[in-house]
Amino acid sequence: MTKDEAHPGKKARIAVAGIMHETNTFTALRTGLADFTVAAGQEVHAVARWKGNVFDGILGTLDDLGAEAVPVYFARALPSGLIEAAAFEAICDRIADGIAGCGPIDGICLALHGSMCAEGCDDSEGELLARLRAAVGRELPIVCALDMHATVTAAMIAHADAFAAYRTAPHIDEYDTGARAAKLLHEALATGRKLVNEWSEIPVLIAGEQSETGVQPMRDLMEALRLEERAPDAGPRSASYLLGFPWADSPFGGCAAIVSGFEEERAELRQAAGRLAELFWAKRQAFAFSTEAALLEEALDLAAGEPRKPVILSDSGDNPTAGASQDVTLVVQALIARRAERALVATIFDPAAVLACETAGAGGNAELRLGRLNPYETAPSPLPLHAAVVRTGTVLDVNYAVAAVGGITIVISDRRTAVYDPAILEALGLRPGAFDLLVVKSGYLSPAYKALAERTILALTPGDTDERLSELPYRRLRRPIYPLDEM
Repeated sequence: MTKDEAHPGKKARIAVAGIMHETNTFTALRTGLADFTVAAGQEVHAVARWKGNVFDGILGTLDDLGAEAVPVYFARALPSGLIEAAAFEAICDRIADGIAGCGPIDGICLALHGSMCAEGCDDSEGELLARLRAAVGRELPIVCALDMHATVTAAMIAHADAFAAYRTAPHIDEYDTGARAAKLLHEALATGRKLVNEWSEIPVLIAGEQSETGVQPMRDLMEALRLEERAPDAGPRSASYLLGFPWADSPFGGCAAIVSGFEEERAELRQAAGRLAELFWAKRQAFAFSTEAALLEEALDLAAGEPRKPVILSDSGDNPTAGASQDVTLVVQALIARRAERALVATIFDPAAVLACETAGAGGNAELRLGRLNPYETAPSPLPLHAAVVRTGTVLDVNYAVAAVGGITIVISDRRTAVYDPAILEALGLRPGAFDLLVVKSGYLSPAYKALAERTILALTPGDTDERLSELPYRRLRRPIYPLDEM
């Protein structure tokens, strides 16, 4: 007899919460509570930027399945440096206390990044899960949605019953991943079966720009996950590759294969995790930049010689979506030295420069000391500029200034932000397609930018997210690991 048959008409009551932060340990930045967008309870539905994200996928799917979803507490921040201990404790307490205050529940569904580090806590998701497990006991199922770039730990495996991870990079399946996690938990509750995990660690260090899912070898690896799940009523209910996060000097660094399913099929799950890990390892030498990549000066030479326009260049070493400071001005300096024309740089984080432009006003001139030229200096050296202010404005709660130096247009923000969509530039009165060269503080480009570009180039620039992983000062990363070591 299933649980639903034993209790006809009873709706499963599921607590839903989430904390998502990808932590870069190579940056001097710290992440405080004010850096998170937070929402308690039903407030989650009012956060416009979360529409279609993983939180939305969990909550919407549970509603569609006829379960009672009880939203608890949600926190999400742009990737950056270590989370301050007080902020981490505050968020964990809000989640734990909120779940404790829900009343009787049948399960917990969480949205976690998986590569979160707080001061004094390398395994932040594992710590949160351990606290929740201690509070609710072993029998209550906990299912988690994860980012593809999660760093899996033994504590995460021990304290959660199942996982579902993104399968696209760039990540365009957040909602679908939340839906998969919700369906997995609902199926377990409906059938009364216990979920379990089997996993296999893979000693590979890899950047997202070397593992986009639209190209090989990731395309075949994603298909392998689907094949493991092909039996509708048996075997793995969820199969995932977790690629870790290379800009964290973590003792848990590396990739993993996780397979989740029902306890009575544990042996089959173990075999599936082993197969997936072996397949990934066999393809380790095939991982490479899927976008043309070059050092900065060569990248600018290639862009200048390309007759098709626009060319979009990723300033990958200063990528805020992987936790970089977003204030390195080396590209601006290089473009000025080349007397570039019809070039756009987006976006430099510098609140003082935004304020100076606002004070000068559109049509005025501003003396700027913009960002920093050396990303590794403790006391940064800014780039002095005499700039013409084109306009200022606010988009999605971020204040921007658009300034010009000769033929170079520079977008400056008062908050670190990700310009995922050219529509943000359009909202500032710019026409991205009218420029010959667009430089974006990014790693791999979003689909919207790729659609705009005639040619894309990954500039291998220095900074907190340097793509040349062998250049990073790893001290705590477990070794050996490919490709840093011969394996």
